[in-house]
Amino acid sequence: MGIYGADRLVLGANKTGQLFRRMDRSRSKPRHGFTLVELLVVIAVIGILVGLMLPAVQSVRETARRLSCSNNLKQLGLSLQLYHDSHLRFPYGWDTRGMTWSGHILPQLEQNPLYDSLQFHETGAGNWAYNGGPNETAAGTVIGSLRCPSMNLPTHLSNHGIPERVPVSYRGNAGSLASSDDASTIVPGTRSLEHLQQNGIFYGCSQVRLGDVRDGTSQTFMIGESFTDPFFYKDGQAMDYWAIGSPSIDPCRCDGGTGGTEFSEVVGTTFAPLNARRTAPQLTGRQLELAFGGYHPEGAYLVFCDGAVHFLNDSIDDAIYRSLSSRNGNESIPGW
Repeated sequence: MGIYGADRLVLGANKTGQLFRRMDRSRSKPRHGFTLVELLVVIAVIGILVGLMLPAVQSVRETARRLSCSNNLKQLGLSLQLYHDSHLRFPYGWDTRGMTWSGHILPQLEQNPLYDSLQFHETGAGNWAYNGGPNETAAGTVIGSLRCPSMNLPTHLSNHGIPERVPVSYRGNAGSLASSDDASTIVPGTRSLEHLQQNGIFYGCSQVRLGDVRDGTSQTFMIGESFTDPFFYKDGQAMDYWAIGSPSIDPCRCDGGTGGTEFSEVVGTTFAPLNARRTAPQLTGRQLELAFGGYHPEGAYLVFCDGAVHFLNDSIDDAIYRSLSSRNGNESIPGW
């Protein structure tokens, strides 16, 4: 007899007490489990499904990040318009104390206590290099609307004497004329950000009004995404961008004299192509650090003087791109 289904002899008695016997031919059922081949097939199917779903999940996440980035720029554009309504001009790009455009719109960004804490006079070694001062504390304060959610950087980094400085993702538009921070390293026929006359919206001691934007508010952008990466160096220049104030800018003068450097920390220009680090990596480090660019595939977001946010593709024509940064060039920009 086999292991399964063996006949069993069963003894019993009927109602009269007579013994009887019968054969119980019930069979126990064998148990079944997954074979190794079946298990491997299931794992393979799960792997294929995960592989098919992962791009869709990543696409949804990128869409959410892009929407958040666009909303940040929308908020910055609205804050600058509110500032203009109150002061009849946009804030300067920076001044002689290293204060920058983003510091001046803190009240419009609902950061009144932070703005009220700032010092607008020199103290110690300077407004932004004075260890432990309120301006240094402000430079280490995270403001969500100044940071693209796709920016994969630590919240705080030590930089130029500020131990907890906050890298940001957006810079002001200084125009198309400057090819470097400093006059000694410009491309012939261009100017540097030391010059106080630029054709954008924000630069040294600027006082641009909406009436000065003669090319049209829908044809001139104010703020653009910038691919912040303080760990990437070329020609001794890092791609580092910051908010509120800058110790490097502090020696700037508004009387036409030179002074200060690293103005590219707070403004960019369109001299270099959009996302030049990936579209024109052969350019010098000083030109790359001035370039606007985003963390999103194929382009970057900009907010225009009319408050509209547009996504510009990396392939945009250079002449059109530069025209969009000029406030008074009288350029024709058909169907950009």
